[in-house]
Amino acid sequence: MNYINIHTHIPTHAPAVTEIESVWYGQDKLPTDAYLSVGLHPWYLEGIDLQAAAHWLRMQAARPEVVAIGEAGLDKVTPTPWELQIRAFTLCIQIAQETGKPLIIHCVRAYNEVLQCLRAHTLVRSVFHGFDKNMAIAEMLLRQGCYLSFGGALFHEQSHAAAVLRQIPSERFVLETDNASLSIAAVYERAAAIRSVTVEVLRNQVAANAAFLLGSQFSAIYPDISV
Repeated sequence: MNYINIHTHIPTHAPAVTEIESVWYGQDKLPTDAYLSVGLHPWYLEGIDLQAAAHWLRMQAARPEVVAIGEAGLDKVTPTPWELQIRAFTLCIQIAQETGKPLIIHCVRAYNEVLQCLRAHTLVRSVFHGFDKNMAIAEMLLRQGCYLSFGGALFHEQSHAAAVLRQIPSERFVLETDNASLSIAAVYERAAAIRSVTVEVLRNQVAANAAFLLGSQFSAIYPDISV
C-alpha cells in the first residue's frame, strides 16, 4: 500500500508514494505530478479576473487527473479583500458540487465563516488541510462531516495537532506535507506513533479514508479498494 500525500506543493515523485499536487489559478510553475487538485487560493486572488478564473477552474476540474478542488477557502490574515475571498471560495464549492470531487480547504481564523459557506451548499466531502487547532474546533468540523488533514504541525510541541489526531475517529483523517520540506513517510511515522499503531495499519486506514474522500476518482489510483 502506497503512502498517500493528500496535499502537497512540493511533489517528490518518490517510489511507493501517491501525491496530489495542489495547483492554484495564476501560479507561475507547471504541475509535475500525476494527480492534481486545482483551486483559487485566497492568498493569490487580488487583481484576478474572476470570470476567467472560473473558466480555467471548470476546464481543469474536468480533467481526469484532477481528483480534488482546492485548495480554496478563507483567510483572515491575508490582505486579500474579504468579499473577493467569499466569491472565490463559493465558486470552488460550486465546482466541487458540479464535478463530485472533494474540496481541499484552506482556513485561517475563519472556521465559522467557512462552515457557513459550506452549509449553504450540498457538499458532502471536504477536508481541512494543515489542521493544527484545538479539539473543540476539530469536533465542530467533524460534526459537519468534514475530514482533517495533518502534516508538519504534528512535529511541533506547541501545536494542538498531535492531541487532536490522537483523539479523533480513525476514519476521519488523512495526511499531507503541504509545502514543508519533509517526507510523507516521516509524517506517517509520526502519526503512527501518536495513534499507537503500526505504520502499515496507518497506511491502510489513510488509504480507506482517501478512498471515501476521492470517491470514484480513487479507482484510478487504487482499483483494489472499494469506494
